[in-house]
Amino acid sequence: MPIDWNFALDEIQGRMKPSYTNGAGAFGVNNGGKHSVDVTYIAAAEATGLATVATQHNVTNVERAADGRWTVLVDRIDSDGTVLENKILTTGALIMAAGSLNTTKLLVRAGAIGSIPDLPDQLGQGWGTNADRIYVWSSIEQQFGAPQGGPVVYGSLNWDDPRAAHTVIQASIPPFSFDARSTMLVGFGVSNGRGHFGYDSARDQTQLHWPVEGDSIIQVGSIDPTVRRIAGSGSMLTDTNALFPSTWHPLGGANMGPVCDLDGRVHGQPGLYVLDGALMPGNTAACNPSMTIAALAERALDNIVARDLDTVI
Repeated sequence: MPIDWNFALDEIQGRMKPSYTNGAGAFGVNNGGKHSVDVTYIAAAEATGLATVATQHNVTNVERAADGRWTVLVDRIDSDGTVLENKILTTGALIMAAGSLNTTKLLVRAGAIGSIPDLPDQLGQGWGTNADRIYVWSSIEQQFGAPQGGPVVYGSLNWDDPRAAHTVIQASIPPFSFDARSTMLVGFGVSNGRGHFGYDSARDQTQLHWPVEGDSIIQVGSIDPTVRRIAGSGSMLTDTNALFPSTWHPLGGANMGPVCDLDGRVHGQPGLYVLDGALMPGNTAACNPSMTIAALAERALDNIVARDLDTVI
């Protein structure tokens, strides 16, 4: 029996803030309807009066100074990207939390050009996509609704076989001026597919190298068949990964174990920490990684405050 998505939407619209019922989750949520870091961690930090949040600041390099402190080179930019000011910040303890891509890129470049000597050899390795496979599900039979709720309405957990564990969720499509009769299906699962970052000195760029086979074993063998069973024969599926390789959940690059300890301390670099998705080894066991990253960061910060305050400069 076809699912009446409009009925489900009508049931929740009166109880939830518009950010969950208008598709805005795909663009960020600016009305407090989602417990994102701007209304949780950042707001709590600002409320102490001890933290300053500086928006439109682009970090260009990280260095270890001769006295052991950390130097951060920053461009303050306008909304169009124009550089308004160059800043140099110094600190005894530096926590990297720019996301797996940017944290890893900054550290790999710093190691390659010598601004942070003796970084762990495995830095830049072990990057993964959480095996994300992203589809547009279009159907004449189904009534998805326009606009749609979200960020997730439906989930299919396929965890019986740990070697092929995967999850498929529905995610709201961004709002259009018309009913596109479509929604999103996103699959992620357990995969050994890993890429690595390398530094190109000729272009002064850190680049991701991803294997051709990628996450094909779990995506082709498990995720795709599940997605097609969910959509059914009367639907059209557009595999966006086939058009443009992408992921919603980039992970790894400064992995716990070979690069950092479990609290994000970079081996051999006192006062340098990684506390974001770069710490995760490319995969979070067929789950959305956000709660895992948050839990690791909270535990790590408890330990860092308890053990490291007297040891960093």
